[in-house]
Amino acid sequence: MKQKITTLIPDIHKLLTDGKEGFSEKNIQEFFQALRADIEEFLSPETRDNKGRLRMSAIGKHDRQLWYEFNDKKKKPVSSQLKLRFFFGNLVESFILFLVQEAGHKVTDRQKEVVIDSIKGHIDAKIDGVVVDVKSASDFGFKKFKEHTLFRDDPFGYIGQLSGYVQAEGGDSGYFLAYNKSTAEMTLVEIDELTMIDAQKRIAALKKVMKQKDAPERCYADKPEGKSGNRVIDVNCTFCDYRYECWADANGGEGLRVFDYKRLPKYFSHIEKEPLVEELLV
Repeated sequence: MKQKITTLIPDIHKLLTDGKEGFSEKNIQEFFQALRADIEEFLSPETRDNKGRLRMSAIGKHDRQLWYEFNDKKKKPVSSQLKLRFFFGNLVESFILFLVQEAGHKVTDRQKEVVIDSIKGHIDAKIDGVVVDVKSASDFGFKKFKEHTLFRDDPFGYIGQLSGYVQAEGGDSGYFLAYNKSTAEMTLVEIDELTMIDAQKRIAALKKVMKQKDAPERCYADKPEGKSGNRVIDVNCTFCDYRYECWADANGGEGLRVFDYKRLPKYFSHIEKEPLVEELLV
């Protein structure tokens, strides 16, 4: 027998296509409460400081990235653009959970705190009794969920994150409910015992890594940029807050050099031939 959650997306589409008379007062009040909490957090002074603290939402990330975050001596400020991204991601999550309820599915345990070996996290919710992590994604990111390529290319550590939540709750499977910000398409992706990581072992290993004096090996190697002899860092490194510290030895100790290409800046770890575009000073 299929879990009730497997009909979730068709049920939401039926709700949106057919409509319904009125809505649950309880459901709308829960949505308003979540929205109010998101607005209050969004407008509050920035107090986030992850130095010396592991979070369950991060255990799927690479060791080196987490080592830099854990040992960061200065709190890195969150840009206004990133704060807006977080806020709208939370808004999408809250509204989708409202639609889930209105479509006849049960939502419980919103933002419930879970713990494995003193490492804490907060689940988005359980839908029909199953742990679900709601993700709003770009076209590129959504494709990974829809085509299941996330299981081999997961730079943000989503699978580790959900694995921790599921295992903390004593479950053997969980779901991503992903939403495409460009097209409004949704997809439901299950992770189970074959695709989850062992969160308890991962946390134990990370606790040892965080105590190391030196950073672990790089998450990604650099690669050739065309036939010029130049080398650039991996695209996943370009989104990391610690790319400059990580690649401080690039270009003979000068560090990364960044050039303003049309689509996105390129970060060079070695230059043989000077690029014919403007260099960005960092």
